[in-house]
Amino acid sequence: MISPVAEILLNTRRAPLNDVKVRQAIAYAIDRNFVVNNIWFGYGKVATGPMSSNFAPSGLYTDKVKKYQVPNGVEIANKILDDFGYKKKADGYRFQIMHDSLPYSQEWTRFGEYIQQALGKIGIKVKIRLEDVPRWLKRTFTTNDFDTTGNYLYNLSDPVVGVHRAISVRAIKKGRVFSNGSGWSHPKVDEMFDKATVEPDAKKRGEYYAVALRIAAENIPIIWTHEMNFPTVINNKFKDVIVSPLGIYSNFDRVQLK
Repeated sequence: MISPVAEILLNTRRAPLNDVKVRQAIAYAIDRNFVVNNIWFGYGKVATGPMSSNFAPSGLYTDKVKKYQVPNGVEIANKILDDFGYKKKADGYRFQIMHDSLPYSQEWTRFGEYIQQALGKIGIKVKIRLEDVPRWLKRTFTTNDFDTTGNYLYNLSDPVVGVHRAISVRAIKKGRVFSNGSGWSHPKVDEMFDKATVEPDAKKRGEYYAVALRIAAENIPIIWTHEMNFPTVINNKFKDVIVSPLGIYSNFDRVQLK
């Protein structure tokens, strides 16, 4: 039920991240397999968008979208930036951005360092800023004073609850944390979300979400890197520890000593 999807949140309100070509170039430069295997110790799966593949059995998920995890991603990214006027200057960089590392754990710090290295290969200079959680929340979701940042959102029990908030126009509201931090929205995506919200037929809902996910992948306001996998270690003296889709978020009312 939790189904967290990790991301690089891009502030599409400010240049040059308001340019879809810049966002696509950045997306091509990120090696998601490297991120999963070397930063998250193999616990994860490459993401294709804001919706977890855990929704595949219900027919709501599709991976038939534009993909950026390709072997020659850095080459493609450099060509995009060259072709669309972002030429390298004398110092070898095209422009500079600030990345705010999510202040949760060492994995997110390493993630920020990887982004710095990866974007350096395509001529984007990245500075890293690390603040405490309250400052990060305010900067990301209230003042919108950032370029890029790491984050992850739970998909939860239904896309209406966990996915819409990532890119819906209705989720753009100052001070509303863990919602649409990129500032991007698309009228067709909002239309599909509205229809999917009230549609009882799973097949039709899947068709609506397929349209929305394709548009999101093409415009890439957020670089969805991987579906996170939270491993749980349980002392074998106990039984019935995990008995619901909530996992360790459940109330443990059935836990017993063996």
